[in-house]
Amino acid sequence: MPDPVELLRAVTEAALASPWLLAVIVGMAVVDALLPVVPSEALIIAAGVAAVTGEQDLVAVIAAAATGSFLGECAGYLVGRRIGPAVRHRFPAEHYHRAACLLERRGGLVLLTARFVPAGRTVATLASGATGYPAARFVGFTAVGTVLSAAWQALLGFVGGAAFAHDTVTALAVGFGFATLVGAALEGGRRLIGARRASLRVVQRRSVRWRYERLPRTTDRADRRGRHLADAGPAR
Repeated sequence: MPDPVELLRAVTEAALASPWLLAVIVGMAVVDALLPVVPSEALIIAAGVAAVTGEQDLVAVIAAAATGSFLGECAGYLVGRRIGPAVRHRFPAEHYHRAACLLERRGGLVLLTARFVPAGRTVATLASGATGYPAARFVGFTAVGTVLSAAWQALLGFVGGAAFAHDTVTALAVGFGFATLVGAALEGGRRLIGARRASLRVVQRRSVRWRYERLPRTTDRADRRGRHLADAGPAR
């Protein structure tokens, strides 16, 4: 009976060394851009680990992941364009205009950073199409963003598994562990910054409310003083 560990190692090495791996990455990245329930990141990280062991080329892995993401996000933009009129009638006008203004002012930043937030890429692409964000600008920022995110994911696997290039299974486990730790650290930092900003907004609102509450009392005293002087008549 074959050793289960050796069997797992053989199957893993065969899968990562397959010439079809890049095509699978492209397909999964396309679907993941439209339906975030399909985690293409895990496959890209695994392919990055395979680049450590020499079974795949790191540049080819990044190119395949970026190509799939780009195609999927462009498809999401077109879907957003098509459902745009329906969205305008279904959602409050203020929400729609708020999203449109945000993309108009900071569209590039949104398209570059939303892909690093769970499901953020899908929402950003659909919103860009629905609000009529310029197609040329969308394509430009998306092209840059897909390369950045693909390189980030592949390099996580490459760096995490670099010390275990002789053992594919161990390199894969370490690569996933490293990527998980980095992702958790970044998500924790993002939430901490968000909580700090929220607390600052609360303090600012309280300060404005405190100033507003004091204003009527000051005005009332001035009005009472003015009426008293008026009732007293002109000074002699």
